[in-house]
Amino acid sequence: PPLVLRSQRKWWSRIVTRAAATSSGGKKNGGKKKDDSPYKDTVLLPSTDFSMRANSKTREPELQTWWRSEGIYEQLNKEAQRENFTLHDGPPYANGQLHLGHAMNKVLKDIIVKYKLLKGHRANFIPGWDCHGLPIELKVLQSLKSKERKGLTPMSMRGKARDFALKTIEEQATQFKRYGVWGDFENRYQTLDAEYEARQLEVFGKMFME
Repeated sequence: PPLVLRSQRKWWSRIVTRAAATSSGGKKNGGKKKDDSPYKDTVLLPSTDFSMRANSKTREPELQTWWRSEGIYEQLNKEAQRENFTLHDGPPYANGQLHLGHAMNKVLKDIIVKYKLLKGHRANFIPGWDCHGLPIELKVLQSLKSKERKGLTPMSMRGKARDFALKTIEEQATQFKRYGVWGDFENRYQTLDAEYEARQLEVFGKMFME
């Protein structure tokens, strides 16, 4: 309706006029704005030592260091009264730096583990890594010069792939901890471990015999 439109125009005109006046006034006073608001003395903010800023870059490492030094994850599991909940990690490849997919995967799992802890369960997250296959071998080949590739034998290739995988596992584990993920990283499983491979052969043997 015309009346409403006229009212809106007047309202908008007042805002523009005030903004212009404030801007020009700020320039005259050396860029400082004078606070003439009648409400400035009525806003009562709390007096606290708690920081008003997240400052995550500094605070997150401090909190994670405190978690580790105080053994918070282990303590919560020790005090838990309800039944065990164990989540075995669907292992990522040990073939390079983490990306957004790793972050989403581990954070979602961590949410589940922490939820179970808060509900009083003993919640164990067992990290793991897939250390076999073409992705790791490709990374090793990409790191070698042409002459080195030609001199590779199956055994030397496996040795280089093993070394690369173990190095990558340490790097990824450090990064997962930096995400804030809680888990038993000291007792992780790795598919290149002799014990793990032996159990795989045992399962395949039973499948063949049956």
